[in-house]
Amino acid sequence: MNRRLFLFFCLALALAGARPVAAQRLFSVEEQTKTVSGGKMRAADKALWYTRGGNLVIRWTQSFNTYYTISTPFGFTDLYYPASNESTTLDREMFNASDELLYTFAEGGAEDLGLSKQDFALKSTKKDGSYTVRRYEPRKSGGVCAWVELALDADALPVCCTYYNKKGKVITKTYFSKYTTVKGFAFPMRVTEISYLLEKNDSTVRLDIYKNLQVDVPDEQFGFHVPSGAKVVDMKAGLKAMKKSAK
Repeated sequence: MNRRLFLFFCLALALAGARPVAAQRLFSVEEQTKTVSGGKMRAADKALWYTRGGNLVIRWTQSFNTYYTISTPFGFTDLYYPASNESTTLDREMFNASDELLYTFAEGGAEDLGLSKQDFALKSTKKDGSYTVRRYEPRKSGGVCAWVELALDADALPVCCTYYNKKGKVITKTYFSKYTTVKGFAFPMRVTEISYLLEKNDSTVRLDIYKNLQVDVPDEQFGFHVPSGAKVVDMKAGLKAMKKSAK
C-alpha cells in the first residue's frame, strides 16, 4: 500500500468512527408569580436557565432580595445568597428541578406533565369534544391524592390538570394557556393554579406569567455556580435567610 493510499484509508476510518455530538439544548425564560391567599398578595420574580441534561439555574428576586438555586442532573440543589456570600445544600424533598414547569417541558414531559416520573400510572383515556382527558392514579396508596385528570388539546398540550382527594374533592386545579412556540419548543406563557385548603373552605390562587422565552441562545448564566469562596452554612441557617427574604 503506497503512502497516499494509506493516508486516505486512515482518514476514511477516522470519518467513519466519528460520531456527531448532539448539542445540548438551552432554554431560558423570565417568570413573575403572584399569589393571593387570605386576602393578601405576594409577588416574586424569577429568571430560569436550563441546559437539557445539565443544570437548572434560577435567580429569585423577592422583596428586593436576590438569591440563586443551582440544581444538578443528580438531584442536588445549592442555595446561594450573593449579599452574604453564603451557600447551603437543600434537601431533595424541599426543592427539585422537576417542580419547575420549564424543566418539565424541556425534558419532554408536556404530554403528561411529568406524572409518570412522579409515580402515577395512566388508568384511562377519553374524549371530551376536541380535548383528550386522561386519568392517572398513584402507584402507591396512602397519599392525599387519589387521582389526577389531565386535559390535553388537539396538539397534545396540557390545558388543565386537576388533583382529587379520596372524597372526590379538588385539591388543586391548574390551567395552562397562551402557548408560544420557539424553535419547535411549545410552552405556556400563562399558568393559573387554584389550591384548596384541606380543612377550610378557602383557596390560594397563584398566577405565573412568563416572558422572554428563548431557546438555544447562549448566556453566561447557564454556567452560573456557587463561588469557590462562598461560606457554607447549614440548611437551617440557609432557610432562615430564605424566610427573611420572603418578608
